[in-house]
Parts: sequence; C-alpha cells; structure tokens
Amino acid sequence: MKIIKRHEIKVTLIIMVFIMTLVVTLVSVALNNGFRVGFFSTWMKAWGLAFIVALPVVMVIIPVIRKVLTKYVAD
Repeated sequence: MKIIKRHEIKVTLIIMVFIMTLVVTLVSVALNNGFRVGFFSTWMKAWGLAFIVALPVVMVIIPVIRKVLTKYVAD
C-alpha cells in the first residue's frame, strides 16, 4: 500500500500523535498508579482520550505553526 503524496503530512502527524500519546500516557499512568492490577485498561483509557484530544489539536496547530515559521526562516 502506498500513501498519496498529498496525504503524507497528515499520515505522518497521525502516526506521530499515536506514538507520542501512547508513550506519554504509559509514563504518566505508570508514575501515578504504578503497575497494578488494571494498569493496562487504565492506560488504554488514558491513551484513547489523549489521542482523541491531541489529534485534532495537532491538525489545527501545525498549519498555523508552519505559516508563522515561514516568516522567520531564511532561505
């Protein structure tokens, strides 16, 4: 399966958000609750919520950041 070039950035962002929220929620749940019974289900709930929140935020904020940065990055 190949990704269409115009979708490359969106797919990259989805994968990045997937991995980052997975790792951050793993660390957060482990530090706050420890590896107790029910750890996995608690982690998956935290990850699901984090992913649902983070993905739209990233999809909105990245174009804004890129637009602002183009004004400050020299060729």
